[in-house]
Amino acid sequence: MNTITLGKLVSQILLLTLIAFIGYMLISDKNEVMINERYLEISKNMKAHLESLIKEEQDAILQISLAMSEDQKIKNALLSKNKLNINLKEFSLKLKDNTNLKNIWFQIIDAQGKSFYRSFSDKNGSLIKARKDIDKMIKKPQIISSISVGKFAISLKTMVPIYENDVFIGVFETIGMFNSIVQKMQENKEHTIILIDKSLKDQLVYADKAKFVQNYFIVNDNPDGKTLEYLNMQSIKDIINCSDSSDICILPHSIVSVYKLNDEYNKPIAHFILSYNLDDINLNDIIQVRNILFLILAGLIFIGYILFLYFQSKKNLIKELHLKLDEMVKSKTKELTYLAHHDSLTGLTNRLLFLEIVKNTIEDVKRHNSTFSILFLDLDRFKDINDTYGHSAGDLLLKSVASRLKDCVRAEDTVCRLAGDEFAVLLKNVTEDSVISIVEKIISSSKQSIESENNRFNVTLSIGISCYPRDGSNVDILMSNADTAMYKAKELGRDTYQFYNEEMGESALNRVILDKNLKASLQKNQFEAFYQPQIDTSTGEIIGAEALIRWNSPELGFVSPADFIPVAEQTKLIIKIDLWMMRETMNQLMDFQKSGIDIKKLSLNISAKQLEGKEMISDLKTILQETGFDASRLELEITEREMMANPEATILILNEIKKLGISIAIDDFGTGHSSLAYIKRLPIDKLKIDKSFVDDLPHDKEDVAIVRSVISIAKNLQIDIIAEGVETQEQKDFLLLEGCPKIQGYFYSKPLNASDYKEFLLKHNI
Repeated sequence: MNTITLGKLVSQILLLTLIAFIGYMLISDKNEVMINERYLEISKNMKAHLESLIKEEQDAILQISLAMSEDQKIKNALLSKNKLNINLKEFSLKLKDNTNLKNIWFQIIDAQGKSFYRSFSDKNGSLIKARKDIDKMIKKPQIISSISVGKFAISLKTMVPIYENDVFIGVFETIGMFNSIVQKMQENKEHTIILIDKSLKDQLVYADKAKFVQNYFIVNDNPDGKTLEYLNMQSIKDIINCSDSSDICILPHSIVSVYKLNDEYNKPIAHFILSYNLDDINLNDIIQVRNILFLILAGLIFIGYILFLYFQSKKNLIKELHLKLDEMVKSKTKELTYLAHHDSLTGLTNRLLFLEIVKNTIEDVKRHNSTFSILFLDLDRFKDINDTYGHSAGDLLLKSVASRLKDCVRAEDTVCRLAGDEFAVLLKNVTEDSVISIVEKIISSSKQSIESENNRFNVTLSIGISCYPRDGSNVDILMSNADTAMYKAKELGRDTYQFYNEEMGESALNRVILDKNLKASLQKNQFEAFYQPQIDTSTGEIIGAEALIRWNSPELGFVSPADFIPVAEQTKLIIKIDLWMMRETMNQLMDFQKSGIDIKKLSLNISAKQLEGKEMISDLKTILQETGFDASRLELEITEREMMANPEATILILNEIKKLGISIAIDDFGTGHSSLAYIKRLPIDKLKIDKSFVDDLPHDKEDVAIVRSVISIAKNLQIDIIAEGVETQEQKDFLLLEGCPKIQGYFYSKPLNASDYKEFLLKHNI
């Protein structure tokens, strides 16, 4: 090898090395930028989450203050100056056990600015008018919400004036701590240390001196150890300034961001040191892009070198090949970006991109003073299709639904598959009327049959709607409220839509409390079975009784079935409640029978959830065997609406029930949307005329016509019939005359507990 050739080779190697080094540096710089952007996004999300939690707790304690300011017991105590009948400490403990408000206390202040009552300490008669907010309230009663630093720590406060006959008599104050907010942040892997600004150190006269760091007071009881160690080693002031200049500080183990809480004069009150462990941050997509780019770079260098050696004299061809390789890199990067932001099954926007689009839309509408709406959609009973026909059929169904959703919205709107059978839609620049128009178009489109793998499906959607800015100022709240509204739509029977309103938030809290107490009551056997006799008026004989569940909760008092049954349906506790009623009533009536009492027929209500369960038949067999109850004396009542929700599946399960010798009745007949074609195919023995059609008999012409039609249907189909809710002689006589002698209702008896029903049977048998 001559000197010239060796020199060229060395030059080429040096050139390739330089190119590789430059490419490596560019890719590394780009990688660092993407990682830093991810860190900034996490910081922004932590601050937004903190703001929403503070707002959520402020709203909650304001609602409590508003409610308690109307409490007559408190008003009477202020007027009589007797606080013996007030025990708000117990209320605080109930909030702690049943809600996220873990550390709430209350103070009642009289019209002169004196502390009248405190829930956790006694300062009766203490003059606190010196507080600026109290003085402001006394001079001009008004609702005041604030965040302030007291002698112990920082707290959220709301004060609401109390009036009696339009006369200002005092103030109800609710004070909440930040414990629950820190806990919720921690559940989201967002570690939070709250520091009260050092300018307020002298005000914290009762604060724990051991919790001061560099004159800043640490509010948390158990702050994150790594972040606390960092605070002890560094200047807190420098950390705060670092956050001011770059929004985040990057530590060896986590990223740190600071959220400042200022007072009305823009002076600092507290600093929230927010940290997120680096180990919990998913950078796989960024690393994957980097690695692919490195591979592409290496490939380009290798191919370029080969081409340079082989086609040194053909510069134009080399240039063309380089252009093609560049396009390949762009295409691959574009493909990876697409996969990271779209659902692989439907091709729709995925949750990650959808949330980002909503965030950007919020910023855009702020500038242009416009609005948008979010739809939260869920397929009704999709699990049944997956379980019955398999996941491949379910996937094809989801793709069809996704296609229809895209056809129903405008080009400027965004359709997203969140997960499973949940979808979301962002509607930009819309009014409430235009939202309703699009939603009704979606519901109408979903009702068209879908063919999948030689099967035909009819699906429906439940849709919840939240509107910006009315229902929330950030993406988390808007999505949560749309989700809440969607569950309300399901409660209302599915196949419909609901706009979010504040009452739904309260309803969601009530559902949580009811659900918790339902589970406890089921474990502690706190339900009771009642029986309403059924009478054949043509003979005067008892023909049986409908068993009805009653719940007198030790914590909530008497709870109407209309309130707790829907919650039990939603959480599927209804299946366990139905099984409890079966065992309880069969055991009680078997005790009657053993003492020589003719128990007649037992009618039990069962939920559609039972019909959906795979264990229904085996559970029935087990309970009949355990109790020794005669299946021919058992009648199961199923509402018309639930029976028609999935008639084909219902027919199959009811035929299995009939094989056991059990009778079947359609409850509330006439209130649903049943088809006579299905009624003929259903293995039913009895129709029950709903109370709503009996109430105005025989004076309401429409009710008369409906009742006569139902009686006629029963006779033509040779099905037994009974009317419920009969309360007057006129109603009884009309039904008997029209051919419906069997009735139940208050005319003969209200629902009776087991002991009273036993006496009723004994008296009647005599």
